[in-house]
Amino acid sequence: MTDDEIKNIFHAQTDNVRELEKVWKQIVKEINTALRTDNAVQVALKTKMLGLVFCALAEAQFSKLIHTPGQFSPNEIEQIKYAASSNVSDGWLKCINLATRRLSKGTKHNHVPNVIQELERLVDDFIKAPSLIRNKIAHGQWVVALNRKNTHVNSEMTHTLRNLTIVELTKFKDAFTRMSRIVEDIIKSPNKAHLRDYWPQLEEFRAKQKEMDSWTLAEKVFQLKKKYNYSSNMRCESCGQLHVDRNKQ
Repeated sequence: MTDDEIKNIFHAQTDNVRELEKVWKQIVKEINTALRTDNAVQVALKTKMLGLVFCALAEAQFSKLIHTPGQFSPNEIEQIKYAASSNVSDGWLKCINLATRRLSKGTKHNHVPNVIQELERLVDDFIKAPSLIRNKIAHGQWVVALNRKNTHVNSEMTHTLRNLTIVELTKFKDAFTRMSRIVEDIIKSPNKAHLRDYWPQLEEFRAKQKEMDSWTLAEKVFQLKKKYNYSSNMRCESCGQLHVDRNKQ
């Protein structure tokens, strides 16, 4: 690949990421409406769609990262793509491995191994797991998953598919977004932004995941209905418009 080709792909994937973010937000709105109105069919359908959009977004973001202009060489990009051709999580691991080689020799001797170990765990939890869900959905296994050879039912994955909700997908996306920022810093500014921000980013990541561990679908539905009922009660009977009491803001 030439430098111009790398740059063109970077800009193309930047556009794709931006568009997929818009699609994500739109589907989230539709799921929220379906949850609030107890439309179980729409909830199930839109949740599967959201899962596919998340995986598409993750793939586009990954491609954008590895084609960041002036960073990975054409040979390194090909190595990453080759690793990802059989398993996207392997591509991420190859990307991380190559990127961490750019870290200064002056860093603490255990910093690079610790970073790699932490990011490997995040890739396993928030890249590999969602990609397996995506593969099942994309191959028509919407509620009952089969094993790899399609000879038996995969009970564990079936349970995952049937219990997939917007709450789990929101957790996946938040974790993926934060992980991507960490990797992006290593790629673009390994000895400045990464060394400055890595630990604060990691602490923020852990705090957010701990907070979201307490989230439930039931609580989300309750809050959606509560918010809607409050808004409805605030509407003027004469004009039908929503009036906000500025004194309560």
